[in-house]
Amino acid sequence: MSTVTALLARLATEVRDDVEALGARVLVEIDAGLPELGRDPRVRELLVATVQGSLEGALVVLTGRAQDDVPLPPVAGELARRLAQQGVPVTVVLRAYRLGQSVFQQELIGRIAGSGLGTAEVGDAVRALTAVAFGYVDRVSEEMVAVHQAERDGWVRRRDAARLAMVDAVLAGRGGTVTEVEAALGHPVAGEHLAAVLWVDPDAPDPGRALERAVADVGAALGCTRAPLVVAPDAVTSWAWYPGTGGPATLPPGPVSVALGGPGRGLDGFRGAHRRARRVQEVVTAAAPAARLPVTTADDLGPLLLLDAGTDLLADRVAEILGDLAIDDEQHARLRDTLAAYLRGGGSLVAAAGELHLHKNTVQYRLRRAEEVRGRPLGDDRLDVEVALLACRVLGATVLRPAD
Repeated sequence: MSTVTALLARLATEVRDDVEALGARVLVEIDAGLPELGRDPRVRELLVATVQGSLEGALVVLTGRAQDDVPLPPVAGELARRLAQQGVPVTVVLRAYRLGQSVFQQELIGRIAGSGLGTAEVGDAVRALTAVAFGYVDRVSEEMVAVHQAERDGWVRRRDAARLAMVDAVLAGRGGTVTEVEAALGHPVAGEHLAAVLWVDPDAPDPGRALERAVADVGAALGCTRAPLVVAPDAVTSWAWYPGTGGPATLPPGPVSVALGGPGRGLDGFRGAHRRARRVQEVVTAAAPAARLPVTTADDLGPLLLLDAGTDLLADRVAEILGDLAIDDEQHARLRDTLAAYLRGGGSLVAAAGELHLHKNTVQYRLRRAEEVRGRPLGDDRLDVEVALLACRVLGATVLRPAD
């Protein structure tokens, strides 16, 4: 056995005789750096036992035992599970171990320095001590992180399942009073809330993370200062209720589509706003991919929200109303856009020109051309034309005729 190895083994034996005092010093450091760990009596009990068990394990390794032969303190896993259940980040667990490692190394380095060895041997001993300390802490930390993550994932799944069950009950007209629902969900439902449905392509990379980001981005775009209620009916869909009425939300194009169902108040509004959001989702899902917007509101769909016909029937009706104006190419799209702006402006050439940033004569020419392509002038079917144009804008190629 080398001089350094023998020294570390002897010092480890000496420290083991007074390991409770060393553990008390570690707890003082943890209390100062992580005061939140001392608030729960059961966590405190587990923390004390974990500190003692970890110090004893590290000292056993210093006596010459192989790291893999020294079992980890079972109580450390219980501590990790309890912290995960309380929502304490795993970074706090790792920080606690680093604080303990610092006190442990300082104690042993002080003893090495007073051992009477030469400078070179002291350096060798400190390096050997550091390798053992880091190796042991890394091993314990990896184990605790795995336990913490597994418990956290399970806890989140159980919480989400309970929330989803309550949301399903409320949407079905059950669930109890407002007070009972709020207690079960941990979210206010008595006031105003804006319902949203978010969904992502199943083939998108990390769909769960993409949905999580989108939920936060929509909240920021709506100006929400409080977190929404979010449940996941499946792996690629999230239902959300944002506090307040919000405003128009805009998002850059991405893998997540968002349907907003408008605001509602109380339990009836909770249900009604969600029904509208689901209906918006149905219409957007039926649209051609190129026509879909990142965010679609109930107001964007207008009367299309009330239609329950299949897309084939709707496409037939669009063709019947618009004729060749329903051809899917750039030229006819310009004519449709001009006609839609003219109708939105109440039949005003000036209003349409201002909206489209065109000369009034250009608008007038396009309107004549649109009537020629359609095959008949605007008459008593203006409302039908507006609905058909809206369907073209929202659904795109789903209701348009190929340009062949």
